Amino acid sequence: MPAFGPAAHAQAPGKEKPVSEFPKRAVLEGIPKIGYGVHLSPFPGSLYAVLKYLRDPCEYDYIMGVSGAAFRRTWKYDDGGNIDISYFGEEPFKAILDALGYQYRMVPPKDRAEMVRAIKESIAKGRPVLAFGVIGPPECGIVAGYDRDGDVLIGYSYFQDPKLPGYYEQADWFGKSDWDGLTAGLIVLGDRNPKPKDHGVLISSLERAIRFERMKTLKNDHLAGLAALDGWAQGLESDADYPKDDTRVLDLRRMVHGDQCIMLEERREAAKYLRRMAKVAPEVADDLTAAATLYDQTADQGGKLWPWRPDADADANRGLADPATRRDMAHAVRIAKERETRAVEQLEAAYAKLTAATR
Repeated sequence: MPAFGPAAHAQAPGKEKPVSEFPKRAVLEGIPKIGYGVHLSPFPGSLYAVLKYLRDPCEYDYIMGVSGAAFRRTWKYDDGGNIDISYFGEEPFKAILDALGYQYRMVPPKDRAEMVRAIKESIAKGRPVLAFGVIGPPECGIVAGYDRDGDVLIGYSYFQDPKLPGYYEQADWFGKSDWDGLTAGLIVLGDRNPKPKDHGVLISSLERAIRFERMKTLKNDHLAGLAALDGWAQGLESDADYPKDDTRVLDLRRMVHGDQCIMLEERREAAKYLRRMAKVAPEVADDLTAAATLYDQTADQGGKLWPWRPDADADANRGLADPATRRDMAHAVRIAKERETRAVEQLEAAYAKLTAATR
């Protein structure tokens, strides 16, 4: 049972190693566990764990802020996948990996043989693979290894059985995986380049944050950014969408509402990131710090929007079925929008100053 660690070396340059020369089973042991109990966002949480394993740790708020994940929001009343960062395409993945100086390759979920080769090569180099949709929806997880010559994948998923203490083992993964809407089924990390300057990363991340916040629609039929907060509030006031005796519909509404609450809570990562980057650009520190305070105040509304335990599905369903409760929640969403709007205005002020200084 060959195993590899984070100090494993890449194979020497030259002719591609035949797939038949890789072991039938190989697993990288010791990758930190991922999941909603650790971090709320699958791609940033998976990347955080991979980087920690590679002994090149990066703070979670930095991954969230640079990728734009901390500033994203989409809403459609009947879409249980509203929170999926892949709705924003490959930009969030490329943005953070470029900022960290990593070479990387995106492998589309089309050719099983190519995906198996990419996984085997990466595992042989001691590098876990970021993989989408292997277990559960098309969200990110980690491939830590494989068995039966690639017929079985081994790793972590945000959606694996919570009773499982370690890695999953998924057979027939190519046929079972959910890659709906994805152009990359795998992200394979390569060697490191020098990191770009922090000042430039800050400017590009502010542009991305502002764009994500100001966009009004995404995927043609979803509200996005600040406009999505309007949709969320108005949706909570639609009594016909919350039939108290229809558990199936209430389950969906609870899922959509819960995902919106998670994205609201992730504004705390935006606040942490902005305070971190205020040290990079003292000339706009006041603007970034003011925005951070407003993002924290935005997230403060979360307690009014999810007053239940995280796993209290029945309680949440009953609460959401009550029109008076939902109208109070809609009011809290509108307060959150007012605060977040002011936060974005502070980002715009900082971005204007930084870009004016570079002209």
